[in-house]
Amino acid sequence: MRTNRVGVLTHVVALLLIQGHLMLGSDANPVDGALDISLGPEVRVMEHGIFPYMTRTREGTLIVAGTVLRPNAENYTGPNYPRDMPRTMRSTGNVANWELWEPTASQGDGPIISGCTLQLTSGPILIFDYYTRGIGNGKFEGQLWRSEDQWKTVSGPEKFLVDLPQARQSLGDDRGDTIPTGILWHRTILELPNGDLLAGIYGVFEEDKSPSQYRASMQKFRALLLRSRDLGKSWSYVSTIAAGPMGQEGYNEPVIVRLSQGRNEGRLICLMRTGRQNPIYQAESDEEGTSWNQAQPMRWMYSEYGEWKDIVGVDPDLIEMSNGVLVCSFGHKPDFNDNGIFVVFSLDQGHSWTQVTRLAMDITGAYTTVREISPGKLFVVYDKRDGTYRSPSRRILGRTIEVKLN
Repeated sequence: MRTNRVGVLTHVVALLLIQGHLMLGSDANPVDGALDISLGPEVRVMEHGIFPYMTRTREGTLIVAGTVLRPNAENYTGPNYPRDMPRTMRSTGNVANWELWEPTASQGDGPIISGCTLQLTSGPILIFDYYTRGIGNGKFEGQLWRSEDQWKTVSGPEKFLVDLPQARQSLGDDRGDTIPTGILWHRTILELPNGDLLAGIYGVFEEDKSPSQYRASMQKFRALLLRSRDLGKSWSYVSTIAAGPMGQEGYNEPVIVRLSQGRNEGRLICLMRTGRQNPIYQAESDEEGTSWNQAQPMRWMYSEYGEWKDIVGVDPDLIEMSNGVLVCSFGHKPDFNDNGIFVVFSLDQGHSWTQVTRLAMDITGAYTTVREISPGKLFVVYDKRDGTYRSPSRRILGRTIEVKLN
């Protein structure tokens, strides 16, 4: 591990900046450089909402999907979680102004997503539900929605199929519920230059026997990559990104970015959650995901004397800015005893990380999303909860971040 002093010049207008560097392993070289980072005021996106995921269209429309408590949940008899229901907000050009989007009466709850959306090169937006239901014989069936008008209207659902005989047909979650699937769709759908689609998901294979720390009925996850050659109608297994009894939960909630520029153009970088009190892990592939290097924990050089800490967080998000800078957002659940929402940056295509910046210090579900809304300007969304983690008094907020290279 490097022990020489590393100087970092930082100018931050923020609630708090933790100066230093993140890195993946002892052979990474921290970047000597700095970003000027300025935070805008918080704006309200969704009252009573939690677990936000954000989509930005090429035309600039922002869509935030979250979860709210279902009214009269005790009388609900539909196919989804009785306690919670999705809610979607939409903004066209001004992050301070949001309008409610609602499905049609025949669409029930509408899309239930964890960020798995993609605007195709041809224009339409594909929206993939979080759950795919096991239908036997190693196959799963999911719901796909489409929008041709930047989410003003959404058509569907239509069915899509996954062929994944290795996966379990059902699994347990950390709330004690049984989910009728062994795979969960999360964050990332990518379109390759040849038109094929890649999906980053997580799940449990029959061979995965290690229980999570929370419940014996909840096995530790693995992160997976699927591929579709027919615009999302059917999917097949490509590779396991990372597997094994890591941390409290195994490898889950993956997010993947495909580098669009620089010497590593085309590389896939995947970040993964491993627990509420465990590091975020990172893996890379230069072969369109057919193979991955061994995942390594993200680490932060918090001292000029070369001392390091793991970067702990849940549900990381990851984007590549128009100038090539990578941005990761993440949060801390109350279990970690350091409530807050953070972003961190990479100036060298994920080889090292720098300038952890705290955006909020309140009790939070720790789920975040970040998008670049104009060159050098980010918008990050997250939830806050009043008093306790389970409080019904909660909301989804957002704030802008101006990022300038020195």
